[in-house]
Amino acid sequence: MTFDVRNSLSIAALFAVIGIFPVGCTENTETNGEPADLLASGSRLSELLSDKGFAGYARAIEPRVFSFPGDHGPHPDFRNEWWYVTGNLDEPGGQRFGFELTFFRFSLTPTDEVFIESAWRTNQVYVAHFAISEVSADQFHVGQRLSRGSGGLAGAVADPFRVWLDDWAIDEVGPAGDWRLRAHGDGFGLELDLVPLKKPILNGENGLSRKSSEAGNASYYYSIPRLRSSGILSIADQNYAVSGLSWLDREWSSSALAKDQLGWDWFALQLSDGSELMIYQLRRNDGSIDVHSAGTRIDASGNTIHLQHKDVSITVTDYWDSERGGRYPAGWEISIPSLDTSFEVTPAMSDQELITNVRYWEGAVDVSGQTGGQFVDGRGYVELTGYAEN
Repeated sequence: MTFDVRNSLSIAALFAVIGIFPVGCTENTETNGEPADLLASGSRLSELLSDKGFAGYARAIEPRVFSFPGDHGPHPDFRNEWWYVTGNLDEPGGQRFGFELTFFRFSLTPTDEVFIESAWRTNQVYVAHFAISEVSADQFHVGQRLSRGSGGLAGAVADPFRVWLDDWAIDEVGPAGDWRLRAHGDGFGLELDLVPLKKPILNGENGLSRKSSEAGNASYYYSIPRLRSSGILSIADQNYAVSGLSWLDREWSSSALAKDQLGWDWFALQLSDGSELMIYQLRRNDGSIDVHSAGTRIDASGNTIHLQHKDVSITVTDYWDSERGGRYPAGWEISIPSLDTSFEVTPAMSDQELITNVRYWEGAVDVSGQTGGQFVDGRGYVELTGYAEN
């Protein structure tokens, strides 16, 4: 495993060193529910997306009208959002790779009011995670970057769409809505062209994804579940021409999880019959599965079926123990009786754990099974949070 952690101070130390707090906002080492404190002290992704500290921000309360390409851009009235691209790639010689590039935006205060004019003052923090699974060599490469959202260092714009942190970026290119992705860590990198093969898919209730029974513990959530992908992937001094499929997830909210929710298991599966399946399983502190777990089944034509907790059964078939502590699921059986669908999901390699300011597992997987009595296989990505402390 290799790591590239640019600006690898803790987020709290980063804030103190570069003065990222707006005037009138100071660092506080206690977790009192303010967004900055949650960023500084959270050891799990769930703590960054909790139901604390949302006063003054817009909240996801009811369904909204989505507009594209505008909604690809930022939503600064909300406390947090992310642009999440994952995918499986192959090169002509038979080597296989997985990748993840994620940009997170966190707001420290609900307004951008400042009392001293400065190009460096901001209430926005951007964090980016980049990982490559070198499956054939059983190697995992991880990078992280952190920056203020000012001075051109990081940010997001809607027209034309762009999100960036330093030289890591996702850009809209051309009039057809194609995208270009690029990121380079310490000895590994990726430049990829992305062509959407399906329109954006709204998850949940017309894009409102409820995470608990409390109003506002929800996000606005859409996916582009199939993007044709091609470009150059580099490991050390070797460049590979790669191609495959990617998946984009977009969410924004001001709180998403309740205090009794520990983390989630997220599945994004692309199948050989042209369909896709997204499932997220929310785990409670007592180990039970929350009834607000949900998913979306997308057929080859882009039609969707919303899946509720009661529709899906997920059984863990294997585990992987991290040498840093923490035990992750490492194999699953997924059954959706109402759709006559069942799959086995297996990691492409065991160690795909990201060691960043938060620690979680996110990696490439293989899929095989049946739907409607017909054999299907495929690939995808799985994210597992809340299984390991920082």
